[in-house]
Amino acid sequence: MKNQIKVIQKSRNGKEVSRLNSIILGSHNYYSIATYVNIDFHRINFLVTKTLEIRLRNIITSRPNFTETYMRLYGNYNGKVRTVCNVSVFPIYGCKTKPPMNFSQEICNYTEQGRIAIHSKLRGYSHLIKYLLETVNNSKSAEFNDNRISLIVGQKGKCYITGLDLETDNMECHHKMLKSEGGTDKYENLVWLCGKAHKLVHAIEQDIIDKYLGLLSLDKKGLKRVNSLRMLVGNSVI
Repeated sequence: MKNQIKVIQKSRNGKEVSRLNSIILGSHNYYSIATYVNIDFHRINFLVTKTLEIRLRNIITSRPNFTETYMRLYGNYNGKVRTVCNVSVFPIYGCKTKPPMNFSQEICNYTEQGRIAIHSKLRGYSHLIKYLLETVNNSKSAEFNDNRISLIVGQKGKCYITGLDLETDNMECHHKMLKSEGGTDKYENLVWLCGKAHKLVHAIEQDIIDKYLGLLSLDKKGLKRVNSLRMLVGNSVI
């Protein structure tokens, strides 16, 4: 986080502030299953905020500019707002423990066994979070860049249609309602798909449809999800 603040100091670019928000959000998502994680993040907040206010003192304000993503994730927090380059910084302290399914008392951040449990829980897609944090799409909105990271955690790193693990070279963040048709970058309008599933959603020609149906071998649930997404983009049901 401190390194990213140094980048912001040099660039004075809202996109780099959005990247800082992505780092904060990714950290919250990664460690939210750790016991008493809020204590650690309050300490981190104290240390990082000092750097933030010293290095960015000429461009930081307390005027809020909350996005829908900010309100959805951090709207209940009432601490001091820090806005840089017209982008409100996510509260670093805004992380609470979220008990996962099949909760284990072994999961914590203070023992070797506990740390192993955390990494085991996320090892299937922690590399995806890291990849997204490092590849902010400057042609997209700050809201899109924030939501795609939150969504990869929400989908546990799996394709919405196939249920298979996503990989950095085989994943597409799809707009359910296309931007050209009035769709937004809101969390609810996005879904992560593998490359083949994404092509099937957009395919129009029957031979292309048949090709990807054969490659994916979808069950009834997967086919239903394909058709729901196809209808939203104006394509016929398979």
